[in-house]
Amino acid sequence: MKPGDMVRLIGSMWSSYEREGEVGLLLESSIMNNRSGYPNAEFSRVFWGTDSPRGKISICKTSHLEVLNENR
Repeated sequence: MKPGDMVRLIGSMWSSYEREGEVGLLLESSIMNNRSGYPNAEFSRVFWGTDSPRGKISICKTSHLEVLNENR
């Protein structure tokens, strides 16, 4: 998974992920220490274009994303 890939949020055990099933553009991934109680977990910043008019960027756990279309 790398910047520019189209990804889908495949869900998690947290009900706060209201974007389950939505498609977005992966902007970056990085290891974040103790974010949301996860020690040294990888999180990704994703642009969701479904929010009008400009879209929205949010952070989610990388393991909860599925690559749909790889950027070459």
